[in-house]
Amino acid sequence: MSQLVGMWGYGLAALSFLFLFLLVLTTRQRSLPKSCLLLACGLTAIWSAIAALQLYNGMSLHLVLAIDTIKNGVWLLLLTSALSESQRWRDLFTPLPRTVVALVLVFTAIAELFQHQVGWMSASTFLTLHLVQPVLALWLIEHLYRQTLPEQKWAIKPLCLGLGMVFVFDFVLFSNAALAQSLPIEFWSVRGWLHTAATPLILLTARRSQHWSTRVFVSREIIFHSTLLMAAGGYLVLMALAGYYIRYMGGSWGGLAQIAFFALGGLVLASLFLSDRLRRRVKVFIAKHFFANKYEYRDEWMKFADVFSHDVNSLPQVAIQAMAQPFASEQAILAVKTGKEFQILAQIGSQQLTNQQALHTTINQVAPLVIQHDWILDVEEFKSPDEHLPFELDGNTIAALAPYRLIVPLDKGAGVDAVCLLSQPQSSENIDWEDRDLMKVIARQLTVHLKLQQANMALAESQQFDTFNRMSAFLVHDLKNVLAQLQLLTRNAERHKHNPDFVDDAFATVEDASNRLNRMLEQLRQKRIEGENQRSFDAVSSIRAVIESCQARMPNPLFSTTLNSVALTANQERFENVLSHLVQNAQDATQDSGSIELSLTASPDELHISVKDTGQGMTPEFISTRLFKPFDTTKGNAGMGIGAYDAKKFVEQLQGHLSVTSNVGVGTEFVMTIPIQPNSNQA
Repeated sequence: MSQLVGMWGYGLAALSFLFLFLLVLTTRQRSLPKSCLLLACGLTAIWSAIAALQLYNGMSLHLVLAIDTIKNGVWLLLLTSALSESQRWRDLFTPLPRTVVALVLVFTAIAELFQHQVGWMSASTFLTLHLVQPVLALWLIEHLYRQTLPEQKWAIKPLCLGLGMVFVFDFVLFSNAALAQSLPIEFWSVRGWLHTAATPLILLTARRSQHWSTRVFVSREIIFHSTLLMAAGGYLVLMALAGYYIRYMGGSWGGLAQIAFFALGGLVLASLFLSDRLRRRVKVFIAKHFFANKYEYRDEWMKFADVFSHDVNSLPQVAIQAMAQPFASEQAILAVKTGKEFQILAQIGSQQLTNQQALHTTINQVAPLVIQHDWILDVEEFKSPDEHLPFELDGNTIAALAPYRLIVPLDKGAGVDAVCLLSQPQSSENIDWEDRDLMKVIARQLTVHLKLQQANMALAESQQFDTFNRMSAFLVHDLKNVLAQLQLLTRNAERHKHNPDFVDDAFATVEDASNRLNRMLEQLRQKRIEGENQRSFDAVSSIRAVIESCQARMPNPLFSTTLNSVALTANQERFENVLSHLVQNAQDATQDSGSIELSLTASPDELHISVKDTGQGMTPEFISTRLFKPFDTTKGNAGMGIGAYDAKKFVEQLQGHLSVTSNVGVGTEFVMTIPIQPNSNQA
């Protein structure tokens, strides 16, 4: 059984150090410690593989011990190079004691390799020499840790722990072997597992030490799960030893007691592994003792982005989750100032607050102070009278904040007054500068998101008002045209009211105005601009109708075309309104002695409608900057400034375009180019 366990342990150690060897090999920069580490990992992988083969087929231990001596010598070189500032190999052997130690190790390896042929040394001598090797290694480890500056000890601490564990075990192993004059198989079988456990610790130092020139990334999750696996393995080994002891001492009941003990032990192990509190404590221990930073910032940033990608509709709830997640706070609150008071917009945590009103009052008292001083409030700080704090809180206020410990202000420079309340973080017991920095970074990001949400809400509200104003402007524009028709009718009534033809035209005009007013009321009820009820109609007849309706003003528009009819698919009423607006604008810009000409031409797939006048004209700057700008008019209160804009939008909705040619003092020409169906009837 011991041989099988040992064989698996050495095999796993060989794979672990081979993996570490390949990782270090991929680094480009060269240095002496890196070369020593590369050589040590390679020799350890070879030694572990040969040790596994020795347990498998029972070969002689002399080859394993010889490579073990060389491997230990290289690890001693690594420790020596870490203590030295030189990058030359020969400097590692320059002092005479180092040269003597190196020669003794080489001689020991050669003697062990050829022990069967020569028999230079006794077994006790070999075991004594192997006992000296871990002593030298432990002395160098202690010297390295003591000589390292305090701010740099975090880098070499994992290496000292890993190699220290290995060489302390070697010292115990060869001490027992020297006393018993034989290697204990149980200790020898466990040795490979200890080398495997030391691999991640060595890798951590390789990552942290800049002069080792390696950029290997070690995940906290890997270290965390490796630690749990090692702890579980150690626990199971102790359980096995205790179980065999129970079986040995229990007599006839020993077997049953052993089974019951194993079952209860497995239950205890499973319950420990399922404990969230234990897992958090292990993570905190690993972050505190094995990593320079408490948080893996890349992972935290990815988690932060992932939270916002899930549910962007309820932003306050997502925001407070993003703040509480890195610190594992079970309860959290987001309070935002709306008006004169802070309102709780989002809350997480299963515990129900007993006095919500008292907490709300306390938030309104404390939040302005926190935001004003840009200070992360830690309730525990206010319980220490020696702390130099920017403001003071009484005991009742502190008690009212329970169960929340931290109040984090959002960035006040962005114009968002808000705070996040967090309960006791489970990620760490003490709040230090790193926790505060991470809270500030997250708070800045949340400020941006909340500010963006406020801007989007304001924009949506503005768009609603813009739509309403636009609809009102178009309706007023149409009402103005109806009013002009009725005013023209009343002006001509005194002269023509006894003319039957005028009376008929008057009733027709009133009926048309009534229909247009009804359609406007329908638009108001449906809260929309004139609908796009498109149908096919004769464009020639519609243009003639527009010409007829504009005859009451000077100059009278003229129409010329060679076509008898042409089919156009659009909203006929809007088409006539748009064309009527262009004609009326031409009449406003042209003297009574001038001329306005409309023309209609057609190609196989397009319709061209021209409105040309001899008016005052427009400058290129006016055309490019003001002509098609809505609500910009040169007519004062007499115009709405949407006639040209409406014409352009109407033509573009039909996939066409509106072009303008104008010269100051000469005149202006508008050309509407509208696509038509290839099979439209043209005559």
